[in-house]
Amino acid sequence: MRISKELQTGKAGEYLVCADLILKGFVAFPSEQGLPYDVLLDTGERLLKVQVKTTGGARKVPQRNKEMQAYIFNVKRNGKNNKGRYQDGEVDLFALVCLDVMKIGYVVTNGMPDTLSIRIDALRGTHHDEQGIVAHSKVKELKITHTKKQIAEKLGINLSAAYRMSDENYKPFETGARYFSDFQRDKEWFLGI
Repeated sequence: MRISKELQTGKAGEYLVCADLILKGFVAFPSEQGLPYDVLLDTGERLLKVQVKTTGGARKVPQRNKEMQAYIFNVKRNGKNNKGRYQDGEVDLFALVCLDVMKIGYVVTNGMPDTLSIRIDALRGTHHDEQGIVAHSKVKELKITHTKKQIAEKLGINLSAAYRMSDENYKPFETGARYFSDFQRDKEWFLGI
C-alpha cells in the first residue's frame, strides 16, 4: 500500500501533539478522519478542538536584502490544495509542528492571519530589521561623544544611516516578527483559554 509523504508528515505531527499534551498532564487523542480538527484535548474543565499544521522544515523566504529561513503555516485553510476555510467554532487552537526540530507551538484561532511566517530561533538577531534596531540603540549612545562620521565607521554603517538614526524623531522599523519559541506554551496557558 502506497501512502503519501504529506499524509505521513501530517500524522506524525498529530501524534507529536497528542504526546506533548499528554506529557503536560492533559487527556488528548486523535480525532476521526474528516473532521475539521485533528486532536481533541480535555483540559479537565473543557474540551478543545485542535487543528494540527505540520511542516517538515523551514523554507527560504525572499527578502529585500537576502533570503531568510522561516516556518510557513497556512493556518486558516483546509482541505485538498487548501481551498476551504475553517468556519467559526470548528477549531479552538492550532498546533504548529516543526518536524525538523521536533517542536510544537500553539495559537488560539481568534484574530489569526491566514498564513503565519515564523522565524527560526537559531537565527534570532541576524535579520536586517533586528540589526537596525540594535544599530539605532548604539547610535543613540555614541552620538553624545562621537561625530556622525565616527559613528558610521565604528558601527560599520553608511554615513546617511548614521545621520538618519541620530535624528531624535527616528523610529527603527519594527516588523513584529515572531520566533517559534514565542508559540511554545506551558500547561497554565491551556487552562487559561
